[in-house]
Amino acid sequence: MKSFVRISLAMFVVTFSVLSQQKARIPTPSEFLGFPLGADRQLADYRQIVAYFKALDNASDRVELQNMGVTTLGNDFIVAAISSEENLKNKKKYQEISRRTHDPRGLSEAETSALIKEGKVILLVTCNIHSTEIAASQMAMEWAHALATAEDEKTKRWLNEVILLLVPSLNPDGQIMVTEWYKKNLGTKYEGGRMPWLYHHYVGHDNNRDWYMLTQKETKAMNRVAYFEWFPHVWLDEHQMGAVGPRIFVPPYSNPVAATLHPIIWRVLDHIGTLMSWRLEQERKQGVIYGYSYDAYWPGGTKNTGWFKNVIGLLTEVASVRIATPIEISPTELESNRKGLYGYTQQINFPNPWPGGMWRLRDIIDYELTASSALLESNAVHREDILRATLMMVQDNIKSGNPAEYYRIAMDQRDPNAAARLAHLIRENGAGVSVTPDKKSFLIPTAQPYARFLQEHLGIQRYPKVRPSTGSNIIPPYDITAWSLPLMLGVAIDRVMLSENEKKSLRPIADSDWPQGSLENETAPVFAVSHASNNVTKLLNDLSKKKASVALSREAFSSGGRTFPAGTALIDNHAELNNLAKKYNLTLSGLSTRPQIASDKLREVRVGLYKPWAASMDEGWTRWVLEQYEFNLKNIENKDVKAGNLNSTYDAIVFPDVDREVILEGKPKREEGQMKYFEELPPEYAGGITKDGAKNLKDFVEKGGTLIAMASSADFVIDEFNIPVQNTLARATSEQFNCPGSILRVHVNPSHPVTYGLPHEVGAFQNERIAYQTSLHGGELSHNVLAWYPKDAEDILLSGWISGEERLARRTAAVALTYGRGKIVLLGFRVQHRAQTEGTFKFLFNAIHWAGLSESK
Repeated sequence: MKSFVRISLAMFVVTFSVLSQQKARIPTPSEFLGFPLGADRQLADYRQIVAYFKALDNASDRVELQNMGVTTLGNDFIVAAISSEENLKNKKKYQEISRRTHDPRGLSEAETSALIKEGKVILLVTCNIHSTEIAASQMAMEWAHALATAEDEKTKRWLNEVILLLVPSLNPDGQIMVTEWYKKNLGTKYEGGRMPWLYHHYVGHDNNRDWYMLTQKETKAMNRVAYFEWFPHVWLDEHQMGAVGPRIFVPPYSNPVAATLHPIIWRVLDHIGTLMSWRLEQERKQGVIYGYSYDAYWPGGTKNTGWFKNVIGLLTEVASVRIATPIEISPTELESNRKGLYGYTQQINFPNPWPGGMWRLRDIIDYELTASSALLESNAVHREDILRATLMMVQDNIKSGNPAEYYRIAMDQRDPNAAARLAHLIRENGAGVSVTPDKKSFLIPTAQPYARFLQEHLGIQRYPKVRPSTGSNIIPPYDITAWSLPLMLGVAIDRVMLSENEKKSLRPIADSDWPQGSLENETAPVFAVSHASNNVTKLLNDLSKKKASVALSREAFSSGGRTFPAGTALIDNHAELNNLAKKYNLTLSGLSTRPQIASDKLREVRVGLYKPWAASMDEGWTRWVLEQYEFNLKNIENKDVKAGNLNSTYDAIVFPDVDREVILEGKPKREEGQMKYFEELPPEYAGGITKDGAKNLKDFVEKGGTLIAMASSADFVIDEFNIPVQNTLARATSEQFNCPGSILRVHVNPSHPVTYGLPHEVGAFQNERIAYQTSLHGGELSHNVLAWYPKDAEDILLSGWISGEERLARRTAAVALTYGRGKIVLLGFRVQHRAQTEGTFKFLFNAIHWAGLSESK
C-alpha cells in the first residue's frame, strides 16, 4: 500500500511538474511577436493578434476563442471568452442564466433569486473599433496573457465570478489597413500620419454609429453574439481621443442624460468609473478625468445602444500618439475646450492634471490595462449587485408598458417592404415582434424587456435643454439628436389594444415574413408597378442590366379600374419577371394594353462616385447604399476628373457630402481664426480636382451628363457653375443657425423624375447649414424645386433639436436644373445619412435614373 502511495505521489509530482512547465511555456505577447509589446514604432497587426489568441486558446483552459464570422474584407472576427476553467466548461449554463435574467417573464421571485446566486457577470470588452485608436488591440493580448497565467488568489477569484468576453478589434480590416500604412511610412515624413482612405471599407469612423441600424457585417455579428448568445451585463468600449488634453476619460459621463433610461445604469457605472480613477491614481497615472465631453444621451454607439437594452455601458478614452510613434507635448500645448473642462486646469473632475512631456504607445496600454483590471475587479466584487441591477432594469422596463398595448406596423401602407424592414430591424435588435394571423400587421408589445429601446427608437426625440448655469446656452449635443426609425424609414406606426384571445393568436415574426411578390395576370404584355418602394429601384437596375424594356410614366394614368401615379414603371413581359417580382417582394400589375401616355425609357446608368483622398465617410456610406441597390458603380478620383472626357465612362457623377475646399484643393475647410496647418499626404494622394477638374465637370454636364451634389458639395457646384441657386445659410454662424442632426419636415413635388414615388411630405435628415434660394434666369437653363421647408417655422422640426429654424421657412431643400444638354441635382440634406434615412433614398436613386431616361418613341 505504501509502495502504491509512493508511486502515485511520484506520478502526481511528475504530472504537476509537466503541467507547470506547459503553463510556463505560454508565451508572453512580446515573446510571441519577437518585439516588446508597446515599444515605440512597433505594432502587431490583426493577423498576428488572432494567431496569439489561438495560441492562448490552445495552451490555456481559461481561454476559449470564438469566431463570430467574417468581416467585410474576409478576415476572421474573433472574441475570446476568458474565465475560470470550470466556468468555461459550463458556459452554456451561464449563457442561459444570463438570457433568463435579461428576460425573467414567467419566473417567480425565488427563481430569479436563485439565478442571481448562481449566475456570473458577463463582461464584454471591445477594443479598437476606430482603427487608428490602435493601442487597445495591443493591450488585449497582454491582458489576456495575464489572466490566462495568473496564479494569485485574487485574480482567480475574479475569474470565477466573471466571464470576460474580450474582442481585440471591432474593426479587424481597419486594424490591418492602419498597421500596414504605418509600417509602410516608417522613417518618412508621413510616419504616423493619416491614411487617404477610410479605415473601414465602407463607413470609417462611423462604424460606431451603426448599432441600432445594423447595416455592416461587423455590427451584425457583434450584435448577434451580444444580444442573442451571451446577453452581457456590462460592456466597456475602449477608445482613444486627442493628444493635448486629459490622459484618460473614465465614467461618470457628462450631461445631458436620456430621460428614457433607467437611473440604476448611472449608479453602477459611476461606481465602476470611480474605481478605475482610484486604481489609476494609486499607480500615479496622472491626467484622469470624468464628467467630460461624452454624454449619456445619444444611443448610436456600442455601449450607448446597450443602455437601452439593459446593459451597463462604459467608455474609456485615452490620449493618442501618432499611431505608435511617441510625441512630446509642451505644457503650453496642453488645452481643453470641451464640456467638463474649459481650459486645461485642475478642477474637481480633473484633480491631477498631467504636466506634459513624452507620451508613448506604452503609456496608453498601461492606462488601459489599469482601467480594464479595475473593471474586472468591480464586476467580480459586486457580481450579485450587478446581476440584480440588470434584473431591476428589465423588470421595470416590462412594467413600464401595458400588457394589452402593442405598437402596430401595418403592411397596408405606401411601401409594405419598408414596413416589414422596420419590423425585422426591431427583431434583429433583440426586441420581441409578432405577426397577426392574417399577416397584415406586425405587433410589438410595449411591455417587454426592451421597452425603453422601443420608446426611444419608435418615438420622436426632443433634445433636453440642460444649462450649466442660469442664463447660459444649453449644453450642445455630442452627436446627432434624432433617430426615430419610423420617420427615417417613412413608415407609419400606431398603438393598439389587444384582448387576451387576440394576443394568443399572434405568432413570432419569421424570416419569411415579407410581402409576397407576384405577377398579376402573368400573360399580360406589360406590367405596371408604382415607384413607391425602394425595392423598385433594385428591380429597375436588375432589368436594365438585362437590357429589358422599361419605361417610367410622366403622368398618372388609369387601367383596369386602378390609378397609377406619375413615375410608375412600365415593364414589358420578361422571362425572368416573375422570379424578380418574388426576389424583390413586389406585386406587378398586368395591363391588357400599354397605356397611351407620355413616358421615358430607362437604360442602365454608369455611375461615378467621387472619392476624395481626404477620406469621406459619406462617400463610403453612399458607396455601400448604391451597391446594396445594385447600381453600376465605380469610384472616380481626382486624377480621373482632371483627365477629362468623363462622358465616355459615366452618365451620372455623384459628389457625396464633401466640402468645396476638399474637392478643389484636397484640404479641409478652415473657419476664421482656426490654425491653417494641414498635414500633407504622399504626393500621389495630394490635392483635389483643381480648377481644371471643375472645367471638365462643366464640360461633362454640357455634353449630356448628370451631376448630383449632396449636402455641402453643392456649395462647390453653386460656386463653379453659373446657376440661379444660392445657399442662404452659407455664411451663417452656429449662433444664427444650428441643426446638429435632426429630422425636419419637407414638402415634396412628386411629379418630377427625381421625386417619383415619394410622398408629398417626408422627414429629411439635416445636420448642416444649407437652405437654397432659387431665382429667375435666362432661357439657357431650367429649374424645378423638388422639395421645400414649410412656411411656418414651428412646423419644421419633427424630431431632434434646431435653433434658427425661421431661416429655413419657405426655403428650398432640393432642386433640379437642366444645364446645356445635361442635368444638375442639388440635394440640400442628408438623403442617405449613415444608410439610415431609407425614406429619402429615392432622391438619390431617382436622380441617378434621371440620367438614363430618354423619351419613348
